[in-house]
Amino acid sequence: MAKATSKKIIVTHPVTGTERKFDVAIYEPVKAAILQSLKSSKGKTFTELTDDVVKIIRKQIPEFKGSIPWYTISIRLDLETKGIVETFVEKGKKLNRLVK
Repeated sequence: MAKATSKKIIVTHPVTGTERKFDVAIYEPVKAAILQSLKSSKGKTFTELTDDVVKIIRKQIPEFKGSIPWYTISIRLDLETKGIVETFVEKGKKLNRLVK
């Protein structure tokens, strides 16, 4: 019997153009958590964003085994490449927010 293959999505780094393939089953929930976290925010540090995403993913997918912070940064960078999220500096802090 053939092994079932999971759907993949290509994630791109905005500066280097490096591409990685992620399972859609991981990409979509982490993307949704990032957007949910940034939705009502004027800007969050990466640590604040990661803490939010970890809480959301742990509730939605308690059996998740991967590194949520690693997926968060990779997918956030992909969202930056797509023009959905931006990074800016305010009062010496590097912050993330949704593009208006």
